[in-house]
Amino acid sequence: METTVKVSDGWPPELDGGADRGLWKSTMAAASQALEAAKGMQAAVGQTLKLQHKIMALRDELHRAEAERDLYRDLHTRTVDELNHTLDLSPAEWQRLRAENETLQVRHRAYKLLVQHYARNGVQIDPALFAEQRSRVQQHILFQRRKGIPVSVITVEDIAFLLR
Repeated sequence: METTVKVSDGWPPELDGGADRGLWKSTMAAASQALEAAKGMQAAVGQTLKLQHKIMALRDELHRAEAERDLYRDLHTRTVDELNHTLDLSPAEWQRLRAENETLQVRHRAYKLLVQHYARNGVQIDPALFAEQRSRVQQHILFQRRKGIPVSVITVEDIAFLLR
């Protein structure tokens, strides 16, 4: 293996002979090669610019999506805060609402039982008698509830003795 570089004594053989033709060919080949390299670089730069434009468009879309997400996150937070505020009623208010609900349940059950009784017996409703019977039925329902019987299990048969 030889490591020494031999010194050339002039132009390469194809350029020798005094003809400019060989020099011209190698210059043209070098220029052509440089042109091809420049075209490759231009294509690479063009591709890089296209990718950069895509990246910028995707980045803008990401920023818009993040802004929209933040808007909905704020809206959700406000909604949850309002819901919590609504649920944060005072204990007295909760007690009042529960009592009102129980009263409405008793009243509804009394009306339902009376209507079933009148429908079963085929009797016309007399407003004065109905009001008197409603009061007795409501008292009976309240009494049964104090004994631990749920309002929903009291039937027409249970109040029949009150309506004779």
